[in-house]
Amino acid sequence: MSTSRKSASRQADVARAAGVSQSTVSMVMNGTADLGRISVDTQRRVLSAARRLQYEPTGQRRAAVRATPHLLGVHTFEPIFPTSSRDYYFEFLRGIEEQAAAEGCNLVLFTASPNDEGVRRIYRDDTNGLQQAAGSLLLGHHADRDDLARLAAEGYPFVYVGHREVPGAEISYVGGDYRTATGQIVDDLVALGHRTFAYLGEETRDEPQVDRWTGFAGALERFDLPVPKPIFDHPSGLTTGWLDEALTAGTTVVLVESVSLLRILLAMARLRGLAIPGDLSVVLLVDDAANDLGPASLATLQIPRNAMGRRAVRLLTNLLTDPDGDYDRQILLPCAHSLEGTVGPPR
Repeated sequence: MSTSRKSASRQADVARAAGVSQSTVSMVMNGTADLGRISVDTQRRVLSAARRLQYEPTGQRRAAVRATPHLLGVHTFEPIFPTSSRDYYFEFLRGIEEQAAAEGCNLVLFTASPNDEGVRRIYRDDTNGLQQAAGSLLLGHHADRDDLARLAAEGYPFVYVGHREVPGAEISYVGGDYRTATGQIVDDLVALGHRTFAYLGEETRDEPQVDRWTGFAGALERFDLPVPKPIFDHPSGLTTGWLDEALTAGTTVVLVESVSLLRILLAMARLRGLAIPGDLSVVLLVDDAANDLGPASLATLQIPRNAMGRRAVRLLTNLLTDPDGDYDRQILLPCAHSLEGTVGPPR
């Protein structure tokens, strides 16, 4: 008795199984779904259907990846492995895992003892600790720039998850377009009638923080509105005196870069008997993954964490299989935002 070989699945089969259009399947499989604003849930549905049907996209690059699965490293500069879906890094790592499975790659997590500043170093005893992997994904707030520069100089393939620049080196990264997103938030706030703004920023100014401030200041300049003096400080440095001065100056909305700063601002507002958003509107420039700040709905900039993890894996596999190819190596993905809950028109 002979058995006939099952015919290869087609893109139309995946689209039918996932309940989406063929164009959606094409965008998910070629890595442009995030630019088309295709939701994470839809992408997961497409990838699940593709795996179930053993769908193989055309193209030599993917065929090469699947023929010889790459071992991709994941290195974190500080202890960030999530313990629940409410953790900040959960969706980054989930996106990395999901896309690695879609690409037919395996993952290995690299950990190392931190240095005196608490940063996990890649190089120990002058040896690259990532060499067991064909290439690596790096993430964490406190990146060691010397390690990044050295990896780039040695030609080791890596992608940073987040916008990072290294003097004298062109490193590959996938980040969020915080500059554009913050500018769009200001556009919407101005449309609501806000004219006097305040800005609370983190004490440490890496590229993501600088991008947010630049987008904010640039948008106010476009409207010919005054750019306030920003407060870049640790939460412990904030006092109710700052809030009193801001309100005296006519401030009707505050943009805040971090959850810890927002906690202090909300506490100060309660101490002064201020209603939010009745007396003061507030926007958090990072989504609150833990959702434990109090307001049932919070105006936020929404980071495409899952999409950043996925795109970083795709970029790394490109670097490994087509190192001289014509494709972007520094990618900023669009961010969404919501002004529901803690934003209203000014009095």
